[in-house]
Amino acid sequence: MERHHVENYHAGMIFQCPLCSSVPDDQREDFLRDVRFSVKTYEKGDVIVTQGARYESLYILIRGEIVTEMADEKGDFMKVEHIKAPNPLATGFLFATNNRSPVSAICKMPCKAVVIPKENVYFLMRKYESFMLAFLSYISNKVSFLSEKLRLVSLRTIRAKLAYYLLKESAGEQSFRLKASKEGIARLFSVSRPALVKVMMEMASEGIIEVKRGDIIIKDKAALQNMF
Repeated sequence: MERHHVENYHAGMIFQCPLCSSVPDDQREDFLRDVRFSVKTYEKGDVIVTQGARYESLYILIRGEIVTEMADEKGDFMKVEHIKAPNPLATGFLFATNNRSPVSAICKMPCKAVVIPKENVYFLMRKYESFMLAFLSYISNKVSFLSEKLRLVSLRTIRAKLAYYLLKESAGEQSFRLKASKEGIARLFSVSRPALVKVMMEMASEGIIEVKRGDIIIKDKAALQNMF
């Protein structure tokens, strides 16, 4: 695809990406001139990044949705993250000494991605401070997310995962509103939504929590703490 065509139709999507959204309006024209990219299209089921492959370019998903999966030595797969456009992929591994992707990124539907070589990303970070700070912030947030994911993986049951999650989200308050939807929480736990709802309703019937739409009231904190 021609570069000017990409700029005309996809520049807006690039600047909606968290890495680029903070670039000031008066710098965006220069930013687009400086960025060196190609655009790749994928079909449903295509693998954008393969686990174990070197990650030499920054991929920004500008259309579609992907899921990242990790395979262990037994060949079992674990879903790590669900990513929707416009968001980047695997930012934390681009500048790693061993820059091999720990996950595979698989398209859930037809997708399109902007691909920026690592050397150009480094150039942009040096020239545009807002881009550099956004990149570092995004990596830090991903580290936090993956730490929580590992903690949840270590908990074997849905009850344990949900108890831990509710206590963390409550931030010490008895009543609070869930930030994520039940579907989003189920994806985080790598379980089905019906399975999550079933456990949540069981906790409610046992008098441990009360569920009111998106609001949660913790009625027995000690019971939640004893679940993990």
